[in-house]
Amino acid sequence: MMASAPKKILCIEDDSETAALIAEDLQERGYTVVLAWDGRAGFDAIRKAKPDLVLCDISMPSMTGLEVLDELTALGPHAGRMPFVFITALADRETELKARQLGADDFVKKPIDFEILATIIEARLARVARTEVLSRQIDLNDREVESLTLSARGKT
Repeated sequence: MMASAPKKILCIEDDSETAALIAEDLQERGYTVVLAWDGRAGFDAIRKAKPDLVLCDISMPSMTGLEVLDELTALGPHAGRMPFVFITALADRETELKARQLGADDFVKKPIDFEILATIIEARLARVARTEVLSRQIDLNDREVESLTLSARGKT
């Protein structure tokens, strides 16, 4: 599956048992897993660890998963390339709708079906790989991408 360096996945989960199960499953599948125990620590880990994909609970202390995604989106276009998948027990329509409106790439309900989760991760990482190939063909630097993004949002 992975010929190059293992992909790094950040799991932001305040329940240590659930986090351990997720980490164990993903490590067995060849991923490198970084754990964060609440939203604030998770947001900081995103900036430090620069993961390839983020798995995030919604209901957490110090900062909810929705707040993490909202602040991540505010960082600009670089963060937008990182797939963000919610894993949550909050299965109501309004929560899922809010998560998707904020830009969540997917929404996995607990209890976790690890085969479905693995399929989602593989698909999201494959999409990023395709996007990286296309962006290399365009050959814009980071500042140009940021400027175009701000311009598209109506900012000067």
